[in-house]
Amino acid sequence: MSKPTRALVLSGGGGRGAYQCGVYKYLEEAGLIPDILVGTSIGAVNAAAIASGKTAQELEEAWLSTRTQDIHRFWRFRPWNAVYDTSPWYRTLYRFIDFDALARTEKRLLITATEVEAGDLRIFDNREVTLTPAHILASCSIPLVYPWTRIGDRHYWDGAVMANTPLAAAIDAGADEIYVVLLSPVGERHIPLPRWPWQAFAVVLDLALSATFENDIKQLERINHLVAQKMDEEHRYIRCRVIIPSRALSLSQILRYDPQTSRELIQLGYEDARRTLAE
Repeated sequence: MSKPTRALVLSGGGGRGAYQCGVYKYLEEAGLIPDILVGTSIGAVNAAAIASGKTAQELEEAWLSTRTQDIHRFWRFRPWNAVYDTSPWYRTLYRFIDFDALARTEKRLLITATEVEAGDLRIFDNREVTLTPAHILASCSIPLVYPWTRIGDRHYWDGAVMANTPLAAAIDAGADEIYVVLLSPVGERHIPLPRWPWQAFAVVLDLALSATFENDIKQLERINHLVAQKMDEEHRYIRCRVIIPSRALSLSQILRYDPQTSRELIQLGYEDARRTLAE
């Protein structure tokens, strides 16, 4: 039996992305090394780090040495197009990603961003373009919270605006075994009514982060059912495992990066991956 083409899809979620590091730590131990990496927002940072050859331990060290001030600074006055200034991100990205090694990697890396002028999802493919810090930051540019990122004559917002968990990109890249790591709940949920404007924004953002994936996974399940019943000869059966936090993650963690919290999220991701994949 031939080795499956394995993809790892990492969603957005800001500081909660340390959870994905814990999941990868388990995947690495289990020998489930991905051939294709797909990432949005903080998932793009983790995906690029892994594609550039960073081990789980090196990725964990990067997370544990990162604080909020390494990501953004409060208030931008001129020009005003966002609440935070993300210039610290450019320096911090080099802590996570070896861009020289990324340019030579044999792994497929797909990074999503939203092209503002066209209003379309853009997928930056390392087989078509040399990925730079600007491409990664483009995927992380949360509208209004962070400024858009300019690449050439185009401007980009966070990939989560269009597709926070780009499952279709992994399928189109040829994966037949996909591991998806979410940072937001899916399916049934109970959300307390927000009391303050920033809480309302966080809730809206979290719902947006999970909505597109819920539709994509249902579509995949329908296609897999038809393929298994030999009623669909145009598609292939794709094995998909989804790893979700076993406890609610604070919405405030989207914009906060704290070593102690990251340590807890890494451990949670590791334990959830081990339990989910052992089932």
